[in-house]
Amino acid sequence: MSNRKNMQSAAPPDAIDREGNLPSLTALRAFVSASNNRSFSRAAEELGITQGGVSRAVRSIEEATGTQLFERTGHGLVLTESGAAYLEEVSSILSELAAATLRLSTYNRTSETLNIATLPSLGGRWLAPRLVRFLKQNPTIEISVTGRNGQFDFEGSAIDAAIHYGSEAWPGSMSERIMDEVLVPMCSPALLKSGTPADARLLVDLTLIQHLHRPTAWREWFKDVGIDHPHPNTGPRFEQYQMGIEAANSGLGAILMPPFMVMEELQSGRLVPLHKVAIPSPWRYYLVYPKSKRSKPAVQKLRTWLRGEARRTEEQTLQLLLPGNAPAHK
Repeated sequence: MSNRKNMQSAAPPDAIDREGNLPSLTALRAFVSASNNRSFSRAAEELGITQGGVSRAVRSIEEATGTQLFERTGHGLVLTESGAAYLEEVSSILSELAAATLRLSTYNRTSETLNIATLPSLGGRWLAPRLVRFLKQNPTIEISVTGRNGQFDFEGSAIDAAIHYGSEAWPGSMSERIMDEVLVPMCSPALLKSGTPADARLLVDLTLIQHLHRPTAWREWFKDVGIDHPHPNTGPRFEQYQMGIEAANSGLGAILMPPFMVMEELQSGRLVPLHKVAIPSPWRYYLVYPKSKRSKPAVQKLRTWLRGEARRTEEQTLQLLLPGNAPAHK
């Protein structure tokens, strides 16, 4: 620190303030190179300029500041005390300048950020497997996904948009429907007797896996399809979809699920649908974002992409059911 103070006191008081006294970038690079090489000639080779050019560049700093930077000896250049302190600061400044320039050169490729909140099960089961398509279409966007249950205050967070399940209302925000939800009962094929075709009436004899936050889902489903079940609200309850799915995979019982949440299990045969009509749920999925973010390009790109993924999901759902079957409408 003492070297730096001595160096600073040696310069005229207003040297830094007078723009004319600020050394050029070329002069600073020449000074650093000469310091590291302890030679004007080797610095000239490194920088691709003449030895005289290096000497004049260093001299311009010395004249502007009234401070000698080097002592010339028979063994090469030796930094003065003030020169050594100046080298320390200039090297740091040039390093920061190089880093800033690198950040600037990549700014346009990485300046778009998108922070998304979603229900954990939806994020893991539906959104995450599809994000590769979004990122291929939008390579300039840096995306971050966090799990959130229920509504929250956008203003108190860094979240740009949320994929919300339930009703459209979200105070102070823009809301756009992504897709409807349809429900299909399914179970492990291990629960079906060999040769027995999958049929919804088998549910009367199967354990019903319940969702903790949808306590009436099975009862409403049985009512919609016209099946009289004596105990539709009875069965093990799980808070998260993922828990219930794993329970169904293990053969615990039947589960009522949107097909897109278990697409992999249905396609691989680990779960089989017990009904070939997709019954609509009263709830829907929405993209929600604060009004202040409605013009953000990354949010608009997300909106467009989600609409396409919703159509793809609907097509996949129909392919898993009977050909030509369409979701029933209430």
